[in-house]
Amino acid sequence: MGKPVKKIIYSILGAVFIIVAICFGIVAEEPTVIPIHTNELLFTTTFDSSATLLIPAAYTNEDGTIVGEYRIAGKTYGTPTRKERISLHPTKGLIISGQWHSDYGFQQTVLVKNRKIRYYDDDKKAFRRALATVDGQLCILTSCIPMTLNQFSESIHKYCSNAVNLDMGDYGYGWYKNIKFSRLFKYNQDKQTNWIYIK
Repeated sequence: MGKPVKKIIYSILGAVFIIVAICFGIVAEEPTVIPIHTNELLFTTTFDSSATLLIPAAYTNEDGTIVGEYRIAGKTYGTPTRKERISLHPTKGLIISGQWHSDYGFQQTVLVKNRKIRYYDDDKKAFRRALATVDGQLCILTSCIPMTLNQFSESIHKYCSNAVNLDMGDYGYGWYKNIKFSRLFKYNQDKQTNWIYIK
């Protein structure tokens, strides 16, 4: 049995498990909280299989361009699509501001800022992931069931002071140390163009 066929079978089995789990109340609406034990996050457009952390960050267009403005090693690229920028600061962690506060960062949908929820016109239910500050520590928050963007924001705001959405879609791939994210999603290196990572 080839790898593509196995991936399809695993995806189907995973989807069936989630549906059954939701029906029997095994999976809760509370998010999974995964602490990141450093603030030294970077933003890159290069896939790195040896990274300690690698997760999709900004949205990617159909033509492979990154949505919004982003910053790598102190140089800014792209076209601004939002007023705020998400700076990955080496000591302060996640900073949401109109200006860049570090050499690495990107633009994304802000879900929670200063403990206040941001609401959006979004009715689509999907698995969600966020980069957030929880009690001063960077964390990855993931939904256990498909949610609208607003439902996800409401489910995470009691945990975090700040949170930004991360790209998921069909390519919500990634890992942190030995934790693998989004087993239900396929990974296509030609589609995903940008990442938050730890060397």
